[in-house]
Amino acid sequence: MKCFNCGAELTNSDYCERCGADVSRYRRLIRLSNAYYNEGLEKARVRDLSGASISLRQSLKINKKNTDARNLLGLVYFEMGEMVDALSHWIISKNFQGEKNLADEYIESVQNSPARLEAINTTIKKYNQSLLYCEQGSFDLAVIQLKKVLSTYPNLLKGHQLLALLYMKEDNYARARAELRMVLDIDRTNTRALRYLKELDEAEGRQPKRQQPKKEEEQVSKDAIVYTSGNETIIQPIGVKDNSWLHSIINIVIGIGIGMAVMWFLILPAQQQMNSSELNDAVAEYSDQVEAKTAALNSLQAEMDTVKAEAEAAVQTASEANEQLTRYEELLKAYRAYAEEDSPGALEQLEAIEKETLPENAQILYDSVFREVGAAAVAELYRTGYAAYQSNDFETSIADLGKCYELDNTQNNALYFLARSYHKSGDVENAKIYYQKVIEDCPGTRMASDATKLLAGLN
Repeated sequence: MKCFNCGAELTNSDYCERCGADVSRYRRLIRLSNAYYNEGLEKARVRDLSGASISLRQSLKINKKNTDARNLLGLVYFEMGEMVDALSHWIISKNFQGEKNLADEYIESVQNSPARLEAINTTIKKYNQSLLYCEQGSFDLAVIQLKKVLSTYPNLLKGHQLLALLYMKEDNYARARAELRMVLDIDRTNTRALRYLKELDEAEGRQPKRQQPKKEEEQVSKDAIVYTSGNETIIQPIGVKDNSWLHSIINIVIGIGIGMAVMWFLILPAQQQMNSSELNDAVAEYSDQVEAKTAALNSLQAEMDTVKAEAEAAVQTASEANEQLTRYEELLKAYRAYAEEDSPGALEQLEAIEKETLPENAQILYDSVFREVGAAAVAELYRTGYAAYQSNDFETSIADLGKCYELDNTQNNALYFLARSYHKSGDVENAKIYYQKVIEDCPGTRMASDATKLLAGLN
C-alpha cells in the first residue's frame, strides 16, 4: 500500500515514514474497498451478477483507483451484455495502471476482432430499433427484431426482458417464462426478471379454467332401436324392411352405364388428342428448361449483387468502428492528462473531441471528465493569468484570464483583471467592454467602483 500524499510504501504505522501524513483513515478506506471487491468476487463466482455489480460499484466509490474491482466490474457488464459500459471501465483502469493490467488484454480482444465489434454495434442498433417499434405499437416487428438480436448476442439481458414483456402482452406466458429463465441462468438474482416472474405467476393464476362441454342428452323414441358401431350411435326405426341388396344391384347397373358413357365421350377423344399434344409437350418442356436456366442466371447475378453490397457495408462498418476506437483513445488521453494533474492539457484534449460523435455511454464519461477537469482548469487558468498580470505579461494574462472567464462566468476576479490587462496593454476598446461588464456583474463591490473610475478616465 502506498501513501496517498507522497507515494511511499507504508508500514504498519499510522503515519507515513517519509512525509509524516496520517494514513490511518486512508488505510481503513483501502481495506473497506478491498472488502467490497472480495464480496463482489464471491457473488460473481456464483453468477449473482446484479449483486456483484452493486458491491463493485461501492468499492469504486471508496477507491476509484482499485483496478481489480474496475476490471471485474467490466467483466460483469460484459457478461450481462453491456459491452459499452465494460469498455469504459477497462479504459479507465488502463489509465490508472498502465503496466501489468488485465484490462489491456480485454481491450485488445475487442480491438483485434472487427467482426465482434461490428456484431456489438449491430446488436445495439437492432435493440434500439426494437424499442422504437414498441413505442410505435408495432409489437410483432419488435419481437422479430429482438429474436434476431438474441440469436447473435444471447447474453443481452435487457433484450430477453423486453421480449418477455412482449410475450406477456400477447398472453404467451410459456415463452415469456422461458425468456426470463434465460436471464436467471446468466444472472441468478436479477431483480427485474424475478419481478416479472412474480407478475407472470399472478397473471397465470387469473386465467379462467376451461369448462368441459356438457354432453347432450340423447332422446330416443320408443319405436326405434339404438345401437353403437365404433364411435357412431345409430338409430333404426322399428318395422322398416332392409332392402339394401336391391339398391346395391341398381347402383351397380347405373355405374356400368355411366362408365361406358365416360369412355365413349371422354376417354376416346382424349386418346386422339394425346398423340397430337405430345409434340406440344416436348416443345413446352424445352421452353421450361430454357426459362429455368435463365432464372438461375438471374438468381446468381442477384446473389453477386447482394454479396457485393454486403462487402461494401462491411468495409464501411469497419471504418466506422476504427473511428469510434480512435475517439475512445482521444478520450483516454484527456483522462490521462487529468490524472497527471495537467488540467489545461486535459481540457485542450477534450475540446478537440466532437462530443456528438461519441456513443451515449462515452458521452456520459466525457461529461464526467469535463466537469472534473473544468473546475481544476478554471483554478489553474486564474492562477497563471493573475501571475502573468503581476509580471506585466499581458498577452498571457489576457489569454488565460479570458479562458478562465469563458469556462466559468462567475469568476469576477478573472473578469476584473482581464479588463485591467486590456487597459495596461493599450487595448482601450476591449478594456471599455470588460470594465462595463465588471460594473454590471459586480454591483456594489470595490471592483465595480474601480472599474467605474477607470472607465471614466478612458472616455
